Amino acid sequence: MEKYGPGPRVHFHTGIIDPKIINKPTSSVEDIKEQLVRSQEILLQVANRFWDAKQNLTGDILDVGCGLGGTSIYIAQEYGVNVCALTNVPGHIPLIEKFSKQAEVADRVTPILGDACSIPGEKVYDAALAIESSCYLDRSAWFQHLDKRIRKGGYVFIVDCFTRNAETRESFDAYWLTRIGTLAEYVTFSEQANFRIVRLKDITSETAQFWRLSTEYSELMLETLEKKPLERDSYLQESDRLQRSIRWQTRLANMWDNGMIQCALLSLRHLDTN
Repeated sequence: MEKYGPGPRVHFHTGIIDPKIINKPTSSVEDIKEQLVRSQEILLQVANRFWDAKQNLTGDILDVGCGLGGTSIYIAQEYGVNVCALTNVPGHIPLIEKFSKQAEVADRVTPILGDACSIPGEKVYDAALAIESSCYLDRSAWFQHLDKRIRKGGYVFIVDCFTRNAETRESFDAYWLTRIGTLAEYVTFSEQANFRIVRLKDITSETAQFWRLSTEYSELMLETLEKKPLERDSYLQESDRLQRSIRWQTRLANMWDNGMIQCALLSLRHLDTN
């Protein structure tokens, strides 16, 4: 919340930095925070244009791994759809309810506590969204589950990262506690569950700058920490967290630059033959 708040649209995903501000000097933590939050909103705008959301994001929508409901609130406001905001974290539910009320879409955003592979109902959604959440899931089981939940002709829209080698997979998963996959894996598992990738857009280069700016944010936070009157144990704990974050984000930016990680938008169509 400190980095991506205060809401009501709070996002925990990569962003696309506004080209107008790239390489411009930043002066404060607040300046960078504003740019990061703005970049996350730009990513959603780019993704929804690519997905032709006005045409395809209609009816009843499932937001898988919704975090604090930022995307759910965004699409409820922009497209007037009904969104089930799915999270497996109990503490997220009251915050999603709070932010939905603040955004005046509480009647269209319904928080759900549960697992992505244990969603009740049959053919209950017109589309599902997964904004950097599918990398945490067993994709084979997840696509098979969505096969029973998405109506014929419906969509699954994904924004996520994809690995290109085993070494990257190991380090990425160790830090984020994910199970990052390859694009080929997504193709295989989705086709086995009656989905087809109908559109794909690589946004690796567009999102690379996000991690450089995020690193700069952590570096400034570390400088600010030096001036805070904290107890020694609290200072050491926060300092260690920030230094670890800086090391990882620097490495992550290099992975983006060197083609070890791919970031992409996917549009999958459900080809239900039942």
